[in-house]
Amino acid sequence: MLITFFFGASTSTDAFYVAFRIPNLFRRLLAEGSLSSTLVPFIKDEILSGNIKNFSEFRSKIFTILMLVLTILTIIFYYLSEPIIQAFAYGFDTESIKLAADMLSIMSPFLLFISLSAFNMGLLNANNNYLPPAFSPVIFNVVVIFVLIFSYFYLKISIYSISYAVLLGSLCQFIFLIPFVIKRNLFYGITFNNLIDSKISKFFIILGPQVLGLAIYNINILINTQFASFMEKGSVTYLYLSERLLEFPLGIFAVSIATTSLTKFSEMSSQGNLKHIQNYLNERLKFLFFLLIPCALVFILWGYEICNLLYKRGEFTTIDSFNTYKALFAYSVGLVFVGGVRVLTQVFYSIKNTKIPVFLSGYNLLINIFFCYLLSIVFNLGFFGLALSSSLSALILFFSLILNLKKKNISVKIFSLLKYLIFILFLSSAIIFLIEFLANNFSFFIQNQFIVLVKIFIFIILYLLFAYVFKVKELDLIRS
Repeated sequence: MLITFFFGASTSTDAFYVAFRIPNLFRRLLAEGSLSSTLVPFIKDEILSGNIKNFSEFRSKIFTILMLVLTILTIIFYYLSEPIIQAFAYGFDTESIKLAADMLSIMSPFLLFISLSAFNMGLLNANNNYLPPAFSPVIFNVVVIFVLIFSYFYLKISIYSISYAVLLGSLCQFIFLIPFVIKRNLFYGITFNNLIDSKISKFFIILGPQVLGLAIYNINILINTQFASFMEKGSVTYLYLSERLLEFPLGIFAVSIATTSLTKFSEMSSQGNLKHIQNYLNERLKFLFFLLIPCALVFILWGYEICNLLYKRGEFTTIDSFNTYKALFAYSVGLVFVGGVRVLTQVFYSIKNTKIPVFLSGYNLLINIFFCYLLSIVFNLGFFGLALSSSLSALILFFSLILNLKKKNISVKIFSLLKYLIFILFLSSAIIFLIEFLANNFSFFIQNQFIVLVKIFIFIILYLLFAYVFKVKELDLIRS
């Protein structure tokens, strides 16, 4: 919101979002994905073994390797920022490329801090300590907001201020988790003693394909950025801002469900109980649908009002707000399936099979490129077509993962899931249209820019009430 207020949707914000997407790719790979997820089953094994010394050595070895790799990556992004930007936004002019490259150089240590935060998150999650890791991104956002406001009032704010804010935010997020790691006796250090043993090798053999699989998924977003760099001014910004809105329900619901599910899946896998994995997976998917379908509908039907409330101020115009909503609409179509992919892949990781998700993600990358070209270029839908391409490719990947799980004797009850999807879709739609009818026909609804917040609040109350009336059992999972 602050970024749009100060800078609107312009070539400078496009440059920032391209620069930020590149290190943020690592944030998505590590802070929200592979490192934390892969650590959990291995740490569970270490905890169950009861060997404190081996567990301590394992943590320190992983930390040492991470430090070495991430330091090298940070140096590469610092010194080779300009060719990297050119690779991901070839459609930019020379001035925009230079601006984006400068900001990427500033943010390059972000890779180190956010990845080490992910390491801490994995350690804590494996010990069933979920609150600090879940809250740590809030620290990042608060610091970014503080730096921008401070720069506005006491310094000369510029687009570079955002880069420094991101860097400081990642450092604070890392520092925030350290006391919780120490309290749980999970701290680590640098060690070069027998650094690559059989256990560490096995860990990285599992991690490698998972990183590659998630990288392919996130490369889809970078491909969208590449296409968008050739389009109208602000296209990159519209896509980024709409993605950020989607990350809110994904981060709260999909990531949380996927993270907690991995622990359960790993325990069941260790016991060789595929039937329990299958039942738990179907339960988790329904719970995810129960939470994400209403979010998707709210974005689709009230998204324009939400974008106006959040972004339309300062340098961000009405047209910018509408264009952001168009991208949000297209992304929301696939919201449920993006969340579903995160849960389904956890099953593969729990049984330590990362090859299938990698293969399917690579295949899905080609599908996304095809849809991007078809919808944005051939059908001339621009950035809307790019967002819609992501939704379509997520849908295909979701069902591809389900079919391949069945080959591993873990079946998703597709017809039951689709029937449940239709029911929640109908229930959510009915409530939204009821609220719209009341808002348009009764004077106690005061029509202003904040009315959408009132609508969302009433929607939540009615949705939970009707779920209780219809005895939707997923409602009980919220309380558990």
